[in-house]
Amino acid sequence: MKKFFFSLFFLICFTPCFPQQKFTLQDTLRGTLTAERKCFDVQFYDLSLAVQLNQHLLNGSNRIYFKATETFSTLQLDLYENINIRKITDEKENLLSYKRNGNAVFIQLHEPLQKNSSSFLTVYYEGEPHKAINPPWDGGFVWALDSLDRPWVSVACEGVGASLWWPCKDHPSDEPDSMRMRFEVANPLFCASNGNLISTTPTNRNTTVYEWRVHYPINTYNITLNIGAYAHLHDLYTRTDGSALDLDYYVLSFNKEKASKHFEQVKPMLACYEKLFGPYPFQKDGYALIESPYWGMEHQSAIAYGNRFKNNMVNLDYIVVHESGHEWWGNHVSASDHADLWIHEAFTTYGETLLLECEQGKDIAEKYLTGQKRLIKNREPIIGPYGVNYHYWEDSDMYYKGAWMLHTLRGSLNNDSLWFALLRNIQRTFGGQAISSSQLITYINNFTGFDYTGFFAQYLLRTDLPLFEYEVLKQDKKSVKLKFRWISEVEGFSMPLVLQTSQAAPLKIYPNSTFQTVSFPCIDIKTCLDQLSRSFYIETRQIKSKK
Repeated sequence: MKKFFFSLFFLICFTPCFPQQKFTLQDTLRGTLTAERKCFDVQFYDLSLAVQLNQHLLNGSNRIYFKATETFSTLQLDLYENINIRKITDEKENLLSYKRNGNAVFIQLHEPLQKNSSSFLTVYYEGEPHKAINPPWDGGFVWALDSLDRPWVSVACEGVGASLWWPCKDHPSDEPDSMRMRFEVANPLFCASNGNLISTTPTNRNTTVYEWRVHYPINTYNITLNIGAYAHLHDLYTRTDGSALDLDYYVLSFNKEKASKHFEQVKPMLACYEKLFGPYPFQKDGYALIESPYWGMEHQSAIAYGNRFKNNMVNLDYIVVHESGHEWWGNHVSASDHADLWIHEAFTTYGETLLLECEQGKDIAEKYLTGQKRLIKNREPIIGPYGVNYHYWEDSDMYYKGAWMLHTLRGSLNNDSLWFALLRNIQRTFGGQAISSSQLITYINNFTGFDYTGFFAQYLLRTDLPLFEYEVLKQDKKSVKLKFRWISEVEGFSMPLVLQTSQAAPLKIYPNSTFQTVSFPCIDIKTCLDQLSRSFYIETRQIKSKK
């Protein structure tokens, strides 16, 4: 568990943003780091689960290894209240008492656990998990049949929470250092999950136990199981550091040939992403695409793929591109609160544009990004309310406005060497961690040498755009004299802008809330300001000069 401190500036700015948002006690228990959560740090989950396909039932246990960050007697875990807890035991097999408050489970230890001590407890449970209504947006368990009427089961639980199907500390700030999963399923079906397949063990019940192991920190919602009549394809990708990365594809048996051809795009995609963001983060666990009965989800090292082998993103498969980008943004660098999930989605969405730029050139990338601008709604702030189980599915600005915010930051820097170094160094610095907006913004300010606090407050906490107001004071055949300023309700807002000139070098200006003037080589003012609409998500307004 990491402790995060949000700047007073952000808290003050954030307060009035959601006057109509309503949350329940259950949202608070899920989204808040209560005292019963702060007191321990999860180190390892050991999940064992039997899946009964005909009854849609789960029956299993989860052993939770943890370290006390302070002395405590009671801790909070999470498990949906429709799932029955059979018993909870400690490391000495003592039965532990507990109380349930909806989906929150408060467990009383036999005796206080001292600070810095380690222990474990085991939760035994059974029940029918919540069914997904519209996965992945309205998630849960997906009990489906493939086109040959064979069982096809998966899960998507971002937002609704992993605790809908297994007991855990269901808060994004605390990721286990690693995890083991054992799933028992009926023969002849196969179960694919995260990380490495360690063993397959037949039982005398006409079932097989599939044991998987994850070697890295992982979000609880990223843990997955996929049951179906899968065929397995294996390949190798040579990473930028020369090491080999396992590529594994699990697809329905009749799609094996189609998948083999379609997934040829994975290697060049990974090469570009590694160039942009750094080495693929989960080498020991490998990279996998698993065919699923819903569109897709970024399950770490086990991406759910349901786009039916279609290229619907400028000759690329959108789900392959987007969900793979999450391996860096969301899985490797994670948000510590549901409110900050823009860290997952904005960087991943802009990563789509960067990938197109890498593979197909800037013109194609710019057209793609321009298309995304039309999807921005500007109805709600990108950052949500802190400390609750905030759902953002109804608004897409975390994706598209978030992408344009990052494109605007890149334009403001006007230094691609610095921009791409920033992306790679965010990965190096925060990889394997869950971080806050405040942490990330402070890092960006320090790395770039410019205070972008007001910039992020404008784009993350407000729905309006900064207004660049300008007046042409003088223009002749060689140059323009321009008067300009920013208009923004964010106190201290500033952002450098780049203007085209009639010469080779562009002009970088530093507007603020007071008028400034500048003269620069420019034959046509419209052409010289054209860079603004292509590189910045802002509003502009020309003041008509008095005659």
